[in-house]
Amino acid sequence: MKNLFDYLTYYGNLSFDEYAFNEVDSLILSLLSYVKFNQIVPNGKNDFIYLEEACFKFLKKYNEKDFKKEDWLFPNSYKLMQMLQYSKRFYHTKLYYLVSSVDSNGQFGALTIRLSNHITYISFEGTDSNVVGWKEDFQIIYQFPISSQKLAQEYFNQTIRLFDRQIYVGGHSKGGNLAMYAYMYGNEKWKRKVKQVYNFDGPGFLDDVVHSKVYEEMSKKLTVVVPKESVIGMILGNEHFRVVNSSAHAVLQHDGYTWECFGGRLVTSTLSKKSEKLKNNLQEYLQAMTEEEKKSFVETFFAIFEKTKITNIMQLKELKISTLLNLMKEIKNIPSSTKRNLIALLRMLVTGMN
Repeated sequence: MKNLFDYLTYYGNLSFDEYAFNEVDSLILSLLSYVKFNQIVPNGKNDFIYLEEACFKFLKKYNEKDFKKEDWLFPNSYKLMQMLQYSKRFYHTKLYYLVSSVDSNGQFGALTIRLSNHITYISFEGTDSNVVGWKEDFQIIYQFPISSQKLAQEYFNQTIRLFDRQIYVGGHSKGGNLAMYAYMYGNEKWKRKVKQVYNFDGPGFLDDVVHSKVYEEMSKKLTVVVPKESVIGMILGNEHFRVVNSSAHAVLQHDGYTWECFGGRLVTSTLSKKSEKLKNNLQEYLQAMTEEEKKSFVETFFAIFEKTKITNIMQLKELKISTLLNLMKEIKNIPSSTKRNLIALLRMLVTGMN
């Protein structure tokens, strides 16, 4: 199964004039905002570093063996840096305005990328393995806007320049949701320059947003892609999405590095029965819940992580399903149907990590 690394092997030495910008390039740039570029890429709007130099500094800063222990998405960043460092396709790509923060309110990250062919790509970082980021993914079922959505709108308005000709906005996981929000509520002058908005396995929006005029206008430029066993991408209204193949299992298909591609296209698949059931169950339960019940659902779900002192999703590898199910029994005052749905989500996460 070919992935984006194979794409870079075959097409990495072709310029954008020789092989046009495509959705696999977009996926690569959306994943670039996950890279630990702190103290490498400037955090000012007008300062930049060339990608090849950033790759060199990154590889000098981190030891490969130690780095790969750090996170469930970040290990692939090391290989990506090794390949992009000598890629003619991305040579002299400029990286601007790195933002990366995690606090009790949530997690937000963004990166502005200006390619040599006058394309500007605004990449919003998605959910990493910090539980606070995953909680924010689920908070969107009852809260709008969440704090990171407002930060994404501000970033979009601030980073674009008059000379930017073709603008693409994208992100993976929550970053895809932020890309949509930033475009929908961004500066109208800048929105006219945006060619496409990419959401790679990110959550959607509440029904009233999905049926709004701003969403309808944005959907004309929107591409939503999910893997066949999607979890995060099944949260809320993502009705018009493409399903792609992944070499991973269960929730680990969320990792965009595992997605299959052929040339500049991601290989189409069909949604698994498990994800289809999750999507339908979530829609059914959410439609029947009040705002308070939705909030209780999320708070209850993540209270389980607090009880087990889990701050990083990767820690699920250390737990057994039986331990989590016993914790569920201790939780009172929630309907049995809600508890069943919480258990289903936990099963998908834990079995996917082991």
